[in-house]
Formats: sequence, structure tokens, C-alpha cells
Amino acid sequence: MKRHNILAIACALIAGATSEARSQLATPSARSSAVANSYTARARGYESPFWNPANLGLSDLPSWSVGVAGASTYFNNNSLSYGQITDLYGEFLDDETKSKLLADIRSGDPDRMFEASADVNAAAAALSVWRFAFGVGSVGAGHLDVTPDAVELLLFGNAGEDGVGKDFDLEGSNGEAWALSGAYVSYAQPFTIPALDYLNVRFSVGATVRYAVAHGLIGLYDRGTILTADPLAVDVDAEVISSNDADAGRAWALDFGAAMEYDEDLVVGISLVNAFADINWNEEDFEVRLLTATANFDSTTSNDTTLAFAELDPEDQTRILEYLEAADVPKRLRLGGAYRVSPKFDLSADFVELFGGRLRTRWERTFSLGGEFRPVPPLPLRVGLATDFSHFAYSGGLGIYMGPVHTDFSIGRWGVAGGDGVAAAISISIWPGTPY
Repeated sequence: MKRHNILAIACALIAGATSEARSQLATPSARSSAVANSYTARARGYESPFWNPANLGLSDLPSWSVGVAGASTYFNNNSLSYGQITDLYGEFLDDETKSKLLADIRSGDPDRMFEASADVNAAAAALSVWRFAFGVGSVGAGHLDVTPDAVELLLFGNAGEDGVGKDFDLEGSNGEAWALSGAYVSYAQPFTIPALDYLNVRFSVGATVRYAVAHGLIGLYDRGTILTADPLAVDVDAEVISSNDADAGRAWALDFGAAMEYDEDLVVGISLVNAFADINWNEEDFEVRLLTATANFDSTTSNDTTLAFAELDPEDQTRILEYLEAADVPKRLRLGGAYRVSPKFDLSADFVELFGGRLRTRWERTFSLGGEFRPVPPLPLRVGLATDFSHFAYSGGLGIYMGPVHTDFSIGRWGVAGGDGVAAAISISIWPGTPY
């Protein structure tokens, strides 16, 4: 029974993963996803706080803009391609196919973990007026890492791949999921340097202040579950750390950005997301659930104990406090540029680096390129390419503009080599004209 509880919790973690606290802000528009997130210098109006608040001070900023709604989702794993997953959906898996999947997951390393991660963003509303921007939204993410023995057990049962049985070690398998929602305000101030007036160069600096509520944090850790073949027995040892309150903590952050534009055709920018940030978890609301069980042909014993933080011994309280202290968002450095080649075509490039923080998904370092082509202004077409220098991604999308109402769509594949991921987004916004 306890073993079933562990499996249920693991499944809940995978499901909860789809509900990235990447920066405590929800991605505001699908335009950015369509150009592979090469958007630091492209963002305008209500989009600016997520990418670079300094863009609110550029000369072509709209007088106002409204993000009515936006949502995006992403799923990635480190071993199986998108084609493999879709081809197997609803199909019977024979032993040859299972062995191929297991070999892909191990990739020549018998100890290689299978890793899966997901995130979802929901921008409820956003508004920019002049050089100010405001917004609210929710973000969440999660990951699940399991040992190759756990994957083999799932695929082949306790007979194992060779069919004669083996010992399975699940120690080290773990999962984590979290969610945040909150609000932000941004402002930018443009300025010029008189000595550079002859170059027609303008500058802008901006900042974003964010405040969020952490709705939950749950972690599952296998501390030494073993299934033996001879004699046939199972020893379960797992731990679940979770909050018992929807208000699990409060988060705040401060972002900075700077931008420079030349003749309105070339924009370069830099921003540091979470330059100063912290999540203050309510440790008193957390509890630890200990799941242990031993079963063989002769007997079964089990124990399911849940302890509130106040009931833990001082050593375990210190361990939980250290766990919560490390559960923080990373700093995100963005460097980007955008160039308007013609009234119907523009290009952009971004470099992103993450520092610190455990609450992250996707790549830690990314270089991306994007382009938008507007053969018919109401139907802009977009494409993007990205890499973390070991994997690749491509994306695309389009907009449907009916006067001031803009609906944008995007879809992309991330991690084409060495695993695969799928991302999709949709957003609806209102502008006094085109956003570029």
C-alpha cells in the first residue's frame, strides 16, 4: 500500500510540474516564443518588464498597450525524442522496443538518470502606459529525475531486461514542483549623452519591482528503496517534504535593465533579472512525510509518518531550513540586439546565462536567433533557432492582427539532440498600432 502511495506522489509531481518559476513573471506574449526567446531588444510596451524594463524608455514605445491574456507550456526530457514519444503513444511495447528506450535513456552510462521537466506560465493581465508597466500572473514548474533501475523496473517489471530477475536500486530518484503568482511594476527613464548626439544615439535605463506569493513547494526523495530478486523482497524508504498551506511563502525581486538605440533601426540591451531577490518560506507550514515498508513472501510491515516542522528534532529542522534556503530563483543575465533590416523584416539575437537558484528548468545558457517577416502586415510570420551549445531548438509562429487586437501563436521543439522538448504559447493583446 505504501509503495502505491509513493507511485501516486511521483505521478502527482509530474502532473504538478505542468502547473518555471523562472523569474516570478509569466511570459507575456507568444511572439517571444516564436523567435526562440531572442526578445531582449524586441520587447515593447507591456512585454518589456519580462525581458528588459529599459525598453519602456525607447523612442518607439507605444503610448499604451494591454496584454489581455497569455499562456505557455513546456515539457522536456533528456533522453527521448518527440518522435519516439508520439510514435509509441497507444502502441503495445514489445521487449525490443523497451530495450531500445532503456538504451537511449542510459546513453552508454548505466547510472545515467532519466530527467524530465515542465513549466507553465499564465499572464492574467498586463498594461503599459507611457513609461510605466503593470501586470499580474502565475508561473510554476517542476522536474522528475529517476534512476535507470527505476525505468527498467517500470518497463520490464521485476524480471528485468534479461528476463531472469535482478536487484533494482531506486535510491537518488527525486522530484520537485512549485508555483508562484504575483504582481509587478516597471518604469524606464530615457536619456542622451550630448557628446554622442551626432551619432543619433539614445539610451534608457529601467527597473522592475515584483512581489509574489509562493503557493506551494513539494519534494519527493527516495532514500534507499531496493527491490531484490533472490529472495524476492522490497524495502521502501522515501521522504516527502511539502507545505500544508497555499500561502507557503512570499517572494520579492528587483530587476534592472539598460538599452541603447541607434536611428530606431538598431537596439541593443542588457538586463539582470532577480538582481536582488529572495523567497521567504514559512517553514512552520512545512511537514515531512516518511514512507517506509518491507515486504517479502512471509511478511509485510509498513510505516507512514507525517511530522509537522515543530515536531521534528533540531537536526531535521536544520536540514529542512537549509533545503528551503536553497529553494530560490536564479539570477538571469540577458544580452540582446535587434535590427530592422526593412519595414517588413527584422532580426534579433540573445544570449542568456543563469546564476544560482535551484528553482529552474530549461537551459542554463542559451544563444538564440530570431526573425520576423511581414509580407502582409496583419499576418506576421516568425521563426527562431536556439542552442545551449550541446542541444538545439527551433520555433515558429504567426500573428493574426485585426486592427488593435493582436492574437499570436507559437510552437517549438527544444533539445532536438540528446532528448527533446515541446513548447507552445498563445497570447491576446491590444495595441494602439503595431508593437514595432
